[in-house]
Amino acid sequence: MNLKPIDVAILEAYRRYGQKLYMVLSTAIRIAKTNRLKGLKLPGDFEYRNLIEELEKQNFKYNPSMLLRILEREYNIITTTYKTNNQHWYKFKDLEEVERALNNSMGFSLDVEDPTIAMLKIQIKSLQVNYWSKRLKQMSIKDKLSSADIKLFQKFAFNVLPKIVKILWKAEEYEDQLYAEVNILKELISLANVVADRIDIDISISDTIESTATFKIIEENNLR
Repeated sequence: MNLKPIDVAILEAYRRYGQKLYMVLSTAIRIAKTNRLKGLKLPGDFEYRNLIEELEKQNFKYNPSMLLRILEREYNIITTTYKTNNQHWYKFKDLEEVERALNNSMGFSLDVEDPTIAMLKIQIKSLQVNYWSKRLKQMSIKDKLSSADIKLFQKFAFNVLPKIVKILWKAEEYEDQLYAEVNILKELISLANVVADRIDIDISISDTIESTATFKIIEENNLR
């Protein structure tokens, strides 16, 4: 087996830091993949404080600052892309290669991807998740939804959402490998719930206004 420089770097770092390296890198990779899948324009792949939050969600309390510094300066795996007093963003030199090398170091290879996982990734991409994420977020914060918004949402609800749910059921069986994809599909469902509630509220308000206006007209006519 021919090892690439990244394989050697990961193996050496794993020898030194063991499970800490795996937890920090795998979590950073998940964050990076989620951000990229969403199409977000961010200063980097992951941010230091967000990384700590995600580690804590896994009940892994560890300050990764020293490890990140070593991964950047000694192993050239990540690089700082933006830094202020409140933020520190990092970017992977090669996200896919780091993920491959990390998984290889843990004893399983992603060189030949499971056909089912590959199929699910393709299906998810075909749903234009970036597009729907942006549109649903826009609808969720608009003061009032237009008739065009409602028609577009109906298209999503009846044509896209059933496919999302069907794919999500299957993708959750491979959540370790499809963490980012599962995360964004769940986010789309949550956003859809918010928009659906908005539509219901807007229609209720509209009906109330119309009823009030009609009552006033009737009342005025009776007084004449």
